[in-house]
Amino acid sequence: MRLKKIMWILGLTAALTFVGGCSGNTAEGDQQTQESEEGQEVTDTVPDEGAEAEPEAGADTSPDESAGQEGTVSEAPVRIYGTIQEVGEDTITVDNQSGNSYEGEIILTIDPESTLIVDGQTGLPLTLADIEGGSFEAYLGSIMTMSIPPQTVPYVVIANVPEDSGAPLYVVAAADAMLEDGVYTLEGTDGSTWEIPEDVDIQPFRTKNIVTVGDITEGRGCLIWQDDQGSVTKVVLFEN
Repeated sequence: MRLKKIMWILGLTAALTFVGGCSGNTAEGDQQTQESEEGQEVTDTVPDEGAEAEPEAGADTSPDESAGQEGTVSEAPVRIYGTIQEVGEDTITVDNQSGNSYEGEIILTIDPESTLIVDGQTGLPLTLADIEGGSFEAYLGSIMTMSIPPQTVPYVVIANVPEDSGAPLYVVAAADAMLEDGVYTLEGTDGSTWEIPEDVDIQPFRTKNIVTVGDITEGRGCLIWQDDQGSVTKVVLFEN
């Protein structure tokens, strides 16, 4: 009887040990499963290199209008005008009265490699020494310093503008000029549309090349003069 009792106690102890071990293994397994699941969740938050990331809620998913495709002009230059206050060695200080860009005093830093300075009457190139003051027009990019007064490098500066007539307008072609019935249609990156006669007075800038209105191709800039009725009377075509 005593032997049976001892054997019963030993059997119960072994059973409890087995159950405890299984319970421990189950808890450990659950922990490993949880860690594995947590690890898997972290991995899933990292986007695949070849997959497109999902946009955040409320994010603007519309196409960026300022980003052009290869070979196209992505933005129109900003036109300002007013009076010239001072001409320095490589700067022109102006009073911008256009309401576009920063209003008031702006310093135009002239880059000989990228800035074109043009006579507003003849369309011929100017140097800083040739500028007589008075009215001006300039066409700017999107980059301007935060200083007071702000500074920027213009694409084009039109100076020596006659008082009795307006300055020519700088237009960058959004597409090749198209000819129909003796008239070219030119669309600018600023949204403007121009009708230019095939036989208009057109001249190249700083070259002696023979040019036609058909040479106004996508991305190429030009100056356009108009008469009192708004008809195009003259074009100066810039190099590519």
